Amino acid sequence: MKALKDSYPDPKKVVALEPETLGHHILHILHLAKEPNNKRQDVVDHLASDYHPDVQQDVKHAVDVALGWLAEQMLVGATPYDHDLLYVTNQGKERADGYQPEHPSSVG
Repeated sequence: MKALKDSYPDPKKVVALEPETLGHHILHILHLAKEPNNKRQDVVDHLASDYHPDVQQDVKHAVDVALGWLAEQMLVGATPYDHDLLYVTNQGKERADGYQPEHPSSVG
């Protein structure tokens, strides 16, 4: 799974993003992942892991809120046999295919 830090090197910017903005980026990362199903907590932990330990909890919270937004928008879903196992829905795949990630230097 791609690192969040590649696009957002500053964790303060990750925490400041609106859930839908961060959510679209996470959707893109999930869509590109080789594993079609990912445990929600593993996604949260992985995306926060490259940041300094002092800010990881704040990044984890922001990622978890963004995942909640993605679920509300039906862009990710939970598998019926494990509600913690996320997958990108067909609608999510369509949205992820059209996503243009920001270049790190353009992230304000």
